[in-house]
Amino acid sequence: MATSTEPSDLEYENLSVHVDKCSLRYEQMQNKLEAIDVQFEKIDHRFDKLDERIDRIETDLKKGNTAIIVALVGATATIIAAFVGIIIAII
Repeated sequence: MATSTEPSDLEYENLSVHVDKCSLRYEQMQNKLEAIDVQFEKIDHRFDKLDERIDRIETDLKKGNTAIIVALVGATATIIAAFVGIIIAII
């Protein structure tokens, strides 16, 4: 329901009309503020989910880097052991 924010001539002449129109105006403002509040709650919820996803990605990356380092150390140890074995076999 669209209500003018400017007082009408009738409002200037009749206080009860003015009070009723102000009541409607404040009700509309309250409804709009509640709708905005709901939207902010939705946005806040989305940011919480996004933050959780970023944390999971960060954890996965750290685990992945650890696994790569372990694999590289294992491969390096295997190569060194192979070289030692070849040297011992040659000697």
